[in-house]
Amino acid sequence: MADVFAVLQRSMSAVAAAQPPPHVVALPFTREVERFLKWIVADLPHDDLAGRLKRRQYVMDRLKLEFSKDAARLATEFATDGAGDRMDAPTAGEWIRHNCKTTRSVAYDCINVGEQLFRLQKCADAVDTGAIGFAHVSVIARTASALAESAPESAFPEDELLRRAKDSSAGRLWHYCMRLRHALDPEGVARDQRIAVEERRLQFSVWEDGSLLISGQLDPVGGAALRTALEPLAQPTGFGDDRCLERRQADAVVELATHALDTGQVPQLASQRPHLQVTTSLETLQGLPGSPAADLEFSTPVATATVQRLACDANIARVVFGPDSVVVDVGRAARVVSGATRRALNARDQHCQWPRCERTASFSAAHHLVHWIKGGATDLSNLTLLCHRHHWMVHEGGWNLVRSDDGRLLAISPVYDYYHARAPDTIPIA
Repeated sequence: MADVFAVLQRSMSAVAAAQPPPHVVALPFTREVERFLKWIVADLPHDDLAGRLKRRQYVMDRLKLEFSKDAARLATEFATDGAGDRMDAPTAGEWIRHNCKTTRSVAYDCINVGEQLFRLQKCADAVDTGAIGFAHVSVIARTASALAESAPESAFPEDELLRRAKDSSAGRLWHYCMRLRHALDPEGVARDQRIAVEERRLQFSVWEDGSLLISGQLDPVGGAALRTALEPLAQPTGFGDDRCLERRQADAVVELATHALDTGQVPQLASQRPHLQVTTSLETLQGLPGSPAADLEFSTPVATATVQRLACDANIARVVFGPDSVVVDVGRAARVVSGATRRALNARDQHCQWPRCERTASFSAAHHLVHWIKGGATDLSNLTLLCHRHHWMVHEGGWNLVRSDDGRLLAISPVYDYYHARAPDTIPIA
């Protein structure tokens, strides 16, 4: 492998030397690059994917290292020679991001590597020989930069980090470097973590269809707390759960928020427990043709199926309007499933009754097999526990729950699976 690296180095040097001046059309250089890309793996069989990938990654690492040197030189020109006005960019990183077609994090990471190479010559040599990758140098350079600012008096242990880099992935090396930073500069690490907490943010943007786009940033400890809370809720649940990880995590966030509201764990606002507030007409609740969509606070109007799901187990308050929307009567709020009935239901079912779903009763809703708006009784014979995901599947998802003659609960899939038609399936629940 060392011989191959030496040949590659000579070839790369030859290609660089043959590069035309900036004013010359780039077509000849493009052809040289094409020939070089083919030559890199020309002696390897087409099915030797492992060898081809390693060769190409080595070349990429070498190029990134050279790129970082020039990026650092550009940053120096921006800092000392007024290159910002000449090149019409606020910083070298922003110029690289736009003109080299990369991301901000990659641009500034390369600048940092280039600036730290004067103290990381052994690491640079290790990249040249293929002993470590550019990702390792990036981690070590960030550590060197942080210690140079907060603990300049400490000797930087390049030899130790290089030894670690040769024996570990870049991810494991990062963890070791964090522990090393704390050993050499505990105050600096604590300061960085305080800054990370102050930089927490969460932004909501509502799309035209009412969907909520969430973007934000959490500090390492806050992020770990959120992931720890979501982890058990984001596991596959029940029969046929083919949701991807991203979908399961999104569902877990909704379930966590719903559980906090259902159990009253959110602090009161204006002497009232926070809750989802739906304003609907009786016709909408009944699903009569021509009825308007219901109003959901902090959201767009919602369909009858959603209203009926939320009303399965909720406080219902009657408001009667006269002409010109004048309030004539406001009835007392009445809970559909009483506390005693809910306790008995929890004791009987213990968990969500969907096939192979074991979401606990506290994370499940009381579902009416025949909805109370259609005359279904609010008693144990007409109630079952469904977790929030499977409760949604029954109402908005189009699944049907029915009891067979032998008392088993059956789940019948919808004819249409949202986007693709399919024949209905029948799944025994209990």
